[in-house]
Amino acid sequence: MIYTTADEIAAGLQKILDEHTASQPKPPATDPEQRLTRRQAAKFMGVSYQTMYNYVKRGLVKQHGIGQKKWFLKQELIEVIKNENL
Repeated sequence: MIYTTADEIAAGLQKILDEHTASQPKPPATDPEQRLTRRQAAKFMGVSYQTMYNYVKRGLVKQHGIGQKKWFLKQELIEVIKNENL
């Protein structure tokens, strides 16, 4: 392709960026399907809500979040289960 105007160049670059961005997987922290609330994480791991709280307090499970909004990453929970760190 040969671009002749600045607008054509900008449109071509935007198309390339859009294609590149669409092909990249979302990082787990920004992918809502990979985030679990404490209640969801407890159910996923087969433990009680209080046990999840205790795991976080003891540093066995990492909790993410900002302010009051907290979540767990499913992949990290899977790693904890695999490594039997509990």
